[in-house]
Amino acid sequence: MAAEHILPLADDEKTALAALLKRTIDADRYPLSPRIGQLRGILAKLEDPKPAAGTSPPRRNYAPPQQTAAQRRARS
Repeated sequence: MAAEHILPLADDEKTALAALLKRTIDADRYPLSPRIGQLRGILAKLEDPKPAAGTSPPRRNYAPPQQTAAQRRARS
């Protein structure tokens, strides 16, 4: 299977396919089934085919705790 296989669809065809997938997903009896998971993945690719490159969440600043638990208990 090709890694980057592009399906040439016109915009109106993509819209119709996305609408069909949404209806199928919403009407399914088993929303957590593997089949519906695959359809959700396809829908995500149709709606946003290329994820934004370089957008990562901001880095967190991890600082050591100000006091140890023993010090907090001693003050109480």
